[in-house]
Amino acid sequence: MNKKPSLSFYTNIPTPYQLSFFDELNERFSLTVIYYSDTEAGREWKFDLAKQYKIILLKDNYIARQIQKKVFDFHFSWQIFKVAFTDKSDYVIVGGSYWIPDAVVALIFNKLKFKKIAYFSEPLFEVKSKIKYFVKWMFLRLVSINCKAVFCVGKKASESFESFGIHLPKFIIPYNINSKSFSEIDEKRRIEFKNKYKSNNEIVILSSGSLIERKGMDILIKAVKQIDDSNIRLIIIGDGPLRNDLTEMCNGDERIVFAGFQNPEVIPFFFSIADVFAFASRYDGWAVVINEAVAANVPIVCSDKVGAALELITSPDLGLICKSGDVDGFKQALQLLAKNEVLRAHMKEKAKELIPLISSDYNAGYVYDIFVNELK
Repeated sequence: MNKKPSLSFYTNIPTPYQLSFFDELNERFSLTVIYYSDTEAGREWKFDLAKQYKIILLKDNYIARQIQKKVFDFHFSWQIFKVAFTDKSDYVIVGGSYWIPDAVVALIFNKLKFKKIAYFSEPLFEVKSKIKYFVKWMFLRLVSINCKAVFCVGKKASESFESFGIHLPKFIIPYNINSKSFSEIDEKRRIEFKNKYKSNNEIVILSSGSLIERKGMDILIKAVKQIDDSNIRLIIIGDGPLRNDLTEMCNGDERIVFAGFQNPEVIPFFFSIADVFAFASRYDGWAVVINEAVAANVPIVCSDKVGAALELITSPDLGLICKSGDVDGFKQALQLLAKNEVLRAHMKEKAKELIPLISSDYNAGYVYDIFVNELK
């Protein structure tokens, strides 16, 4: 048997949309994952990091902890110098903000050892000030000089790097999930969820995300409250600082249910009872919840400020896109799907073709092919 090539993946923290990807990468590479930290402010995820692959968990130093009071994803560990210097992997992927010390050290040290490096990123934020653009342009030279490619989380990310003069080869590697966890679920457990949340066969509109202004849960609540249909139920997964404000906004509407924060292994059961997935985010570079809806084959209604929706939902057959912040637009889209079972069935059938694109198995294979066959 041929020896597997080795890969090091540098990234901020453990997240749900990376763990299945790492499992699949480990099937193709001898994998090492270097986390800059175990968590960041506002993150509630907790994971068992005992994995088949090697994990290195760095610890932020005093400087980083002070800066994190203002910039939550700033990471700097004294350990990064030794880790990057002694890294023996054939290939390297570096994620995290290109300007934070851990990422900078990983890029430079691995380049000095002539590694094949790819930078992994969501879309870059636009800047209007010429001074800020120049500063950002200069920082991005670190990517241009040290990397052989950019792994872009969607076409918008690819376009954003091009706009800053990064002309490296770009490959679309979206955030991805174990799609089978949404299609192969325990039927007994699914029935338990149905009895709890859909006991009268309501039309369930599901949404998932932190209860913060950016996620737009207020838009969905307003839209549902305007729909005169007692058979509709909006279930919101997630928690956050706006929980009380959003509850007050419901004004006692019993059709709206706050399910609270849920661990990743429970999420597929919510999708299994959903008739529609709605996501009114005011901005998301990607949004893995769209992957989850695709994997569960649930019709999607989404805002036009979500990278995953713009990338995947390219026709009305695959889902409905509403203007961000448009309460009436969401109301009409949700009402249409709630009342039209035939349309929902049509969209489910058409959207099956999207499932491989968001799966970890497919994307890990693509990464292997890029490093081994395309990046010479």
